[in-house]
Amino acid sequence: MDFLKKCRFPANHLLLIIFGFLPLLVPYHADAQSFEDGLNFYQQGQYSKALSIFTNIDSDKGRLFAGKTYFAMGKYITAKAYLGQVSDKQSGDLYAEAQYTRALNDFELGQFGDALNRLYQLRQQKVRTQVVTKGIQFYQDILNYLTLNQRKKAFQQAEYPEIEYDLVASAIGHVAYPVAKTLYKQLLDAKIDTTSPQMKKLSSTLADSMKYAVQIAYNNQLRAPDGITYNIGAALPSYSSDAPNYEVSQGLYFGYTLAAEQFNQQHPDKKAFIRYENTNAKMDSAAYAMTDLVWNSNVDVVLGPLYSDPASRMANLAEEYQVPMLAPLANSDSLNLDNPYVYQTNPTFASHGKKMAEYAVKDLHMDTMAVLVGKGSLGEASAYAFRERAEQLGANISYFFVEDFKSTGYDLSDYTKYFTTDSVKIDTMGYHHLDGIYAPFTGQAAKNLADLLLVDLEAMGSKLPVMGSQKWGKMNIPKNRIANRNIYFSESFYADKHSQKVEQFNKEFKQRFSIDPNRFAMIGYDAASYVLQTLNRIGNPALLKNALKSQPTYEGLISNINFGGTHINQEVKIFKLSKEGVQPVSQTQMNSSFQ
Repeated sequence: MDFLKKCRFPANHLLLIIFGFLPLLVPYHADAQSFEDGLNFYQQGQYSKALSIFTNIDSDKGRLFAGKTYFAMGKYITAKAYLGQVSDKQSGDLYAEAQYTRALNDFELGQFGDALNRLYQLRQQKVRTQVVTKGIQFYQDILNYLTLNQRKKAFQQAEYPEIEYDLVASAIGHVAYPVAKTLYKQLLDAKIDTTSPQMKKLSSTLADSMKYAVQIAYNNQLRAPDGITYNIGAALPSYSSDAPNYEVSQGLYFGYTLAAEQFNQQHPDKKAFIRYENTNAKMDSAAYAMTDLVWNSNVDVVLGPLYSDPASRMANLAEEYQVPMLAPLANSDSLNLDNPYVYQTNPTFASHGKKMAEYAVKDLHMDTMAVLVGKGSLGEASAYAFRERAEQLGANISYFFVEDFKSTGYDLSDYTKYFTTDSVKIDTMGYHHLDGIYAPFTGQAAKNLADLLLVDLEAMGSKLPVMGSQKWGKMNIPKNRIANRNIYFSESFYADKHSQKVEQFNKEFKQRFSIDPNRFAMIGYDAASYVLQTLNRIGNPALLKNALKSQPTYEGLISNINFGGTHINQEVKIFKLSKEGVQPVSQTQMNSSFQ
């Protein structure tokens, strides 16, 4: 699929550091011209051409730059293999550069202990070359970056007592006092010399819990190293250009890409890479895609796949690999049950029901309501959530009909007779006075059911407000059928065509991809931007799983995102359908247009 090409960005800061070491390399020999060609391709980002040269140069210099090229491509396992072949008998500068690049590679693979071991050896060199100086800084950057669990693993991998000390000392002020005391005990168990000035100072710092509390209050933020890269997996199916879902995948991918490119422009000290993997129609392809993204691209998070069925197959692997997965379109109510690594930016049907109940009771002041929905339909989850939330808020659901309408020929009269507003009939028949009806119709029969409901209400002269699902907003209901009735429906995605933010996005998208953006491009852009904003806030992707739940509300192009401590986006908007057209109920969104 032509649009699904891995996004290429300017070389990150860590790679630029490596470029600065080129003058330190040993003089070129017979392969100088060939190496120069490869180097030119490498610096231009034409990595495949560079590799065709470097991998055919049988020297440590060729292996070094083959490793660096694979590293630049995000092929960390292959980079590790080439860099490990650089002989330690080479000149100090070339071997030092190989070790530094290996440390960068170890960092990207999450092998922080190995990275610290290499960098510690590097900083023991007496001559402070540029590569050594950068290695010393990177060593400190890693110490200031690690989570507590990552620190523990690095401590266990440390080959030198000095690294063990540095791992503990750099945690002081970042962790709670009891944890700090436990870390100090680990140094004692490792037989670190307690008479050294450093250990005495550390012991003094931990002697007073009150003084430590003051220190931690001002020193508890982890910091990401300059040049850190975030690998974002894009799990999307590949379609031919004439397929119905081609524009869905294309829009999402282009949206991801533009969000990452803008992130890179705005954050020169960080870089985001989009790593695509195909989740086509084969049963095992979604699982394969997840595994490939984790093993080969070392992704920090996965965006996708498109829909709930493949997402459910990927969800188990997301938990097994402990890599967060954020589904931009899937809205199944069962997708993320008990799975702490799966997030849905498209609110579930139950979320829609809950939000509509809150609006009905809190804003419309409805006290007594009816629910009408098809049995076995997706809207059934909305109906049950609506009833549960409405009753929690003190309202009464006097009629709750979950029925197989098809079996009765879609005749609703047996149910709609209870929706009369005729006081005499209500009193004589013992019906309940209602404030509104919730009818979250879904599926192919939704429009037919909506028409029948409105016809029956009109025939009875009932002016009861109707609340419904997203399907109500997509129906072309005649104005005379709406009459003086208010109809409300919930929606996950909406865009303000008059918004300057949307206009700017449309302009930049068309400049970048030479096509106009569709709604899926906006959805993809919002999902990727939300993830990147979270990564930028926390720095370390290991914190992402929990950080997504607490990230402040993201106000996007077509969707707002706030998980509110859950794994399902809680931002559902309510729209009003009347003779004047469709309008959002919030006054702050009056200029929005429903899509």
